[in-house]
Amino acid sequence: MATHFKGNFSATAIGSLPHTNVEAACELMFRSLPEIPCWPQLPKISAQEEMCIQYTEGLPCLNIHPDGKTVSINVSDDTSSALADFYEAYLKNEPDLFQISPTCSAGFYAMIERLNKSPQKSLRALKGQVVGPITLAGSLKLSTGISALYSEEFFDVVIKLMSMKAYWQFKNLSRYGLPVIIFADEPYLTSFGSAFMNISRERAICALNEVYETVQSQGGLTGTHCCGNTDWAMLMDSKVDIVSFDAYEFMDKYLMYWREIQAFLDRDGYVAWGIVPTSPKINITSLNDLRKKLKEGIQFLVDKGISRSLIYDRSIITPSCGTGTLTMAEAERVMTLTHDISVAMKDTL
Repeated sequence: MATHFKGNFSATAIGSLPHTNVEAACELMFRSLPEIPCWPQLPKISAQEEMCIQYTEGLPCLNIHPDGKTVSINVSDDTSSALADFYEAYLKNEPDLFQISPTCSAGFYAMIERLNKSPQKSLRALKGQVVGPITLAGSLKLSTGISALYSEEFFDVVIKLMSMKAYWQFKNLSRYGLPVIIFADEPYLTSFGSAFMNISRERAICALNEVYETVQSQGGLTGTHCCGNTDWAMLMDSKVDIVSFDAYEFMDKYLMYWREIQAFLDRDGYVAWGIVPTSPKINITSLNDLRKKLKEGIQFLVDKGISRSLIYDRSIITPSCGTGTLTMAEAERVMTLTHDISVAMKDTL
């Protein structure tokens, strides 16, 4: 499917918004992302929409703490039985067994309702997202004190759970006859290679690939967003289709990997340029600033010998991260500028 989809600077988003009105959030996504809308994650509605809680339904031995904002894994005598039940469900390969409920993803259901009522002619693809397995496992503590990332048993469970959550979204979004993109977002990869994240390159790639392959085997496209700096070569060596990075703050760091970027584009990869800042800097930046910065990044790759038309075919525009922590006005400005720079860059095609 990757070869049939052209990026052409179409805009999408990472997911989160600060809204508490689901319909207003959904309307903003469809208005500002007329070609590749994504469903809004709304952490201000409830803690169950927080990135690392939203996808934990169905996780064996899950313990939701009294504050409602913290989850952990309770290892006990019943652990082996709970794990056996999980794998039995997983082996049925029925994504509906791993659905994300409306209490954890009000925005997903609002998007489906909107698509059912009035599909837009401008749509070129649809986007969903899960938290990446490395980030989720890294944020989950076992009652024994270790992180799920370092538990062979539970890291595997997290990988398979995220694979099925991604598959479930793909199944629901693929009913509309459009390419479907599912991101597995990995903010935790900013710690990759440091003392804070002691897993091998091979293990990280293997974990990510399992999620990607679940979606790709159904005909979907996959992506991963990392909002800081990471080992971009590792990510581009995985089977991911779209690499999404903060092009506002980390353009130079990402472009250092221009050889890997060339190889990635040559194997049908896409770059999602997170050029619109999702920090208070959004209040002092302009469309012209962002367009200049993006064109400079693209020119750098062209000067390294990468075909400009290939870059254009494989480029998507996004904000630099989610906007869930911003004010409503800032989030609206982020989304408006994302739309506007997409339009401005399309004029250069």
